[in-house]
Amino acid sequence: MKLIYCILLFLLFNEVSHSQTIINAERLGGGADSTIYSVSFLYNGTKGNSNTDRLNISPAFIFLRKKNEYKLFGDYSLLSAAGKGLLNSGFVHLRHNFKLTGRIKTFEFYQLQFNDILLLTKREVFGAGLRFSLLNKDSLKFDLGMGLMREIELLDETALLPDELSVTKYYRATSVGSIKWLLSKTITIDNVIYYQPYLEDFTDYRLLNDFNLVVSLTSNFGLITSLTTRYDSKPPGSLKTLDNMISFGFNMKF
Repeated sequence: MKLIYCILLFLLFNEVSHSQTIINAERLGGGADSTIYSVSFLYNGTKGNSNTDRLNISPAFIFLRKKNEYKLFGDYSLLSAAGKGLLNSGFVHLRHNFKLTGRIKTFEFYQLQFNDILLLTKREVFGAGLRFSLLNKDSLKFDLGMGLMREIELLDETALLPDELSVTKYYRATSVGSIKWLLSKTITIDNVIYYQPYLEDFTDYRLLNDFNLVVSLTSNFGLITSLTTRYDSKPPGSLKTLDNMISFGFNMKF
């Protein structure tokens, strides 16, 4: 049993939380009957002709047993230039799974979030559903989850158009498809896609696709490439519908 899994730098440029509202909980995992602690920390500062400060902290705790799985993780990011804040975002996410059978398990989650870029003063989400293991081979795994969630959002009223709502309380469907493909002993592809439509208007939806390529150079060291695409069909008028991010990094296990 692995008691400690310390990720020194999970993603070298951990930008995922900066411009999305859907948080990918599939990134954090482990073997059966394991307890995992992880943390990533990044600080970068410049003084002189330019004065900038950048801070990112991402802690996580995972507790996995035969029937129950618990995940608690979060992220805080701050970017400022000449004492002026350019970015301030963070979230905390709590998730539980209960295994009903070898191929079916429940999921329940709670998430609290804020994000200056997305004009989010506060976003609170809680939901539940079922997850099905449709394919489970040594080299290829595919899971599908479906459920319902309650979403409460408070937006920065000063940045909205006159006819836009600053507070919304919606019920959304939540679905996730997850595929893990072991191309070789050292190369793994993980792709996760989330889809969250508003139940009273299916033209209002959010989509997140998170693609990860992991190359394991040794049993304790691996390289990670991540491509994340986020789409919001009806964002506030001052925001774009599409965000794309690419990240490179590495992780180390002890």
